[in-house]
Amino acid sequence: MSEGVSVDLYRLKVVNIRPSHNGAKHRWPVDKWTVVGLLFCCLISTVAIAQPYPSRLGRFQVDQKKGCAPFTITLTNLLAGDCTPGKPCVMDYEGNNTQQQNQFSYTYTKAGTYTLKVIYQSIGQDDIVITVVENTQPNFEIYACSGNKASIRVVDNKYEQYVIDFNNDGIAESTLPFSNNILTPPYTYTVPPTTYTTAVRGRNLNSADNCSAKTQQFQPIPTLPTPRINLLTAVDAATIKLDFTTAVNIQYRLEIAINNSANFQLFQTLYGINTLTVPNLRLDDNYYCFRLSAFDPCNNQNNYSAIICSQKLTVTAQSDVNQVVWATGGGAATYTINRNKSPYRTQSNINLSDTDIVCKTDYCYQVVSNFAGGARSISLEKCVQSFSTKIPTAVENISAVSTANTADLTWQQDPRFIPINYSVFRASNSNNFGFFTTAPEAKLTDNTYNLEGKFCYQMEYTDKCGNSSPKGSIACPLRLTGNLDKNNSITLSWNKYTGWKSGVKNYVVEKFNLQGSLIKTFIVTDTVLVDDQPDDANQYVRYSIKAQPNQGGVALSISNPVEFIKNANLYHPSAFTPNGDNLNDTFTVNGQFIAKISLKIFDRWGALLFASDKNEAWDGQFSGKQMPAAVYIWKADISDLAGRTFSEEGTVSLIRN
Repeated sequence: MSEGVSVDLYRLKVVNIRPSHNGAKHRWPVDKWTVVGLLFCCLISTVAIAQPYPSRLGRFQVDQKKGCAPFTITLTNLLAGDCTPGKPCVMDYEGNNTQQQNQFSYTYTKAGTYTLKVIYQSIGQDDIVITVVENTQPNFEIYACSGNKASIRVVDNKYEQYVIDFNNDGIAESTLPFSNNILTPPYTYTVPPTTYTTAVRGRNLNSADNCSAKTQQFQPIPTLPTPRINLLTAVDAATIKLDFTTAVNIQYRLEIAINNSANFQLFQTLYGINTLTVPNLRLDDNYYCFRLSAFDPCNNQNNYSAIICSQKLTVTAQSDVNQVVWATGGGAATYTINRNKSPYRTQSNINLSDTDIVCKTDYCYQVVSNFAGGARSISLEKCVQSFSTKIPTAVENISAVSTANTADLTWQQDPRFIPINYSVFRASNSNNFGFFTTAPEAKLTDNTYNLEGKFCYQMEYTDKCGNSSPKGSIACPLRLTGNLDKNNSITLSWNKYTGWKSGVKNYVVEKFNLQGSLIKTFIVTDTVLVDDQPDDANQYVRYSIKAQPNQGGVALSISNPVEFIKNANLYHPSAFTPNGDNLNDTFTVNGQFIAKISLKIFDRWGALLFASDKNEAWDGQFSGKQMPAAVYIWKADISDLAGRTFSEEGTVSLIRN
């Protein structure tokens, strides 16, 4: 059969169409295996009847003129009487003037086209073209079918014919014409589950059958295993990556459905891979569902995997909440929401209102669909910056601790709002409030404070979200004043404290001695206290006021201290009668809070009659003699318990009966 006849056989009319493993389409006749069988017969015949090939002038022949390297040819039918030892011929096998005499066989080691020349002594040169091709092992795919069957597809186009030996026993079970992705008829292995070596070699028409075979190991199986898609990953807005579990020697078909998990279409045929990148998608607008089938080409049946779907994820920032919503299919058991690269929450519904946020903070969300059996689908990551329009609460609990010239203010901040800083306003003597200063924290020391200014304070702030609070409570530090009357009665008064939202529970008046020890505590609800209780032990006293809030957890407010030194209040008689009746027989000076008295007595001319620094009494004598009745002058130098020293003087009448 001629080469032309073979080509005509390849062009048989076809009527059915099936997709190939790479998306191309095959054309099958009504009975594809019948027509393929006819082609095999024709091609085998073509190879079998190949004859020696004559030279250009017919003066010699070669057994083959085309083959795979290394390719050996033999010269025959040379002219009678020539190419003998006595009349040698010259052979130039590669057409490069490398001449040899009477060499009738030659091996070409490199691919190429050569002009073989035979030069006769009597009649000159004759030649033929020799073609040597690369000895390439053809690529092929062997597909397992159920029932211990297999079919082979050659994915190679370097040869005009392909010889298939399913079990490598040296017997060709099938011969395919040019590749064109044609499948062989099914071949049934009779002794499974033995592993077989399958061999495929290529050959060309009118060529030597000397090309090397490529082999693959193959083990027939009774049924095709169910495939599994393990992981779907959204790589970017246009790309999905699929990772799946497959078996060797099985053809798979990946199917896709858009925005549903029911209407699937063939996307791509797969073989020998376990990962695939799917491009040209629109993940911001759609979700995509996939299923993978183990395809049986011998009976056109599919064994499908479970369905896995991507997610169409939308993240929207609203005031104080980030809305995370996704659309998907495939029946995931749960969804894990990752926030800023870390697992945040796992749930069964397909939306999340995230209120656990801080304004002006970037949050990135990603949804992982968790399917039964451990399969996962990972969405794109979508990011938003949170914001809030909520008005911050006012500062309503301000506490103050003051002295005569400083005021330390502290206040409580609603933890739901994060201030950038505080604006402090101050008023004095009931004037209007004006801006005073800013404070980065919830505390402030006013070193320009004084009691005469009668200062009051008010705060407002702008939070991290850019929202401003209203002005809060007015806080006037406790200003404690008091007076001491001649009887050593002390009257204290102070302003009502107004810095707290829930008001004042009571005021605690604390009384301290000279050494700073607490002497007494008074608890009152009024803003006035009179301390007139006798207390001869403490001439020096100090008071301060603590306001106690009704609301728990609020710091106390404490007034400035006030100090008092009580009067010594001397007691002395205006006359005495030193007559021995034990009634008013001596003269002395006494008083409250006296530590020491030095007493001196003078007559009217200034003569010193008596002196004592031990607070001794004068008995009306001088140098052992009784002084006459008269008016005498006394002078006392006094040290009191407060450490003060002062002098007092006066007159006393000495009376004698």
